[in-house]
Amino acid sequence: MASHNQYELTPTYGKQSVPVFKIRKEGANHSIIDMVVKIMLEGTISRSWLEGENSEIVPTETQKNTCYALAMKTKFDSIEDYGLALGRDMLERHAHINCVNLHITERIWERATVGGRAHSHVFVSSPSPIRRLCRLKVPRGAAAQVTSGVCDIKVMKTTQSGFMGYIKDQYTTLKPVGAGGSAPDRIMCTEMVAEWSYTEGRAPEGRFVAVNQKVFDILISTLAGPADHGVFSKSLQETAYKMAVAALDTVPELSKVYLATPNVHFYPYNLEPFGMSNPNVVFQSTDCQSTASGRIVTT
Repeated sequence: MASHNQYELTPTYGKQSVPVFKIRKEGANHSIIDMVVKIMLEGTISRSWLEGENSEIVPTETQKNTCYALAMKTKFDSIEDYGLALGRDMLERHAHINCVNLHITERIWERATVGGRAHSHVFVSSPSPIRRLCRLKVPRGAAAQVTSGVCDIKVMKTTQSGFMGYIKDQYTTLKPVGAGGSAPDRIMCTEMVAEWSYTEGRAPEGRFVAVNQKVFDILISTLAGPADHGVFSKSLQETAYKMAVAALDTVPELSKVYLATPNVHFYPYNLEPFGMSNPNVVFQSTDCQSTASGRIVTT
């Protein structure tokens, strides 16, 4: 039955979970890019929703095939450059589409080392590899919006971390850590999602690999401090803020940094019942995905 009310429709559609794997063959040396692509289209497409009339629809299977065809046709060394090429191709061939939205993750493979030398065509990856990501909005007649980053990367400091001076009420059981606290320091660990957005018109096309690596290195070096003695962290909040500021100060192409840093807790195990002291050496580890943990978001 047709409705007599008026509603606003904002339709979009596409294909998700498209696995695209490319070998870049440069003589005897190969490199690989292992991606999972989600593509979503916006434009003059409402009739399919309103009338069941599909003449404006690029089938999602066609979009999937386009992901593979563009991987073949396009020379690229980053998921961002691939995504820009894919989005622009869809706009060029389909005039009624006005924006292509892409979310791409990359599973990282490391080149194997044999006899102290990097192998030409053998790679290794862990079951849970570091994943790069990018999100792109490629509109017609305007600059593309590009966000790059990494997700689910575990970072740990085994010392040089504390947490003191917080609010205490009748339900507080947390013990202060730091000078004068219950312990001088603690493990600080997070399973980080880090994203950085490029100013419109300043995305480093053809240079994403180098610029993204620079941003990542800045984030980690700011958290870590000097290699021989590190830097003390008063809180994960303070450290995350310093990381974001350092990236923005150092890489002028950036307009925004987003860090999600949930705590991965390590609890010193009580060995006193067995007649042993434990000076922050043996811990019970936790998983922030299945154990209650603090979540710190810095934008």
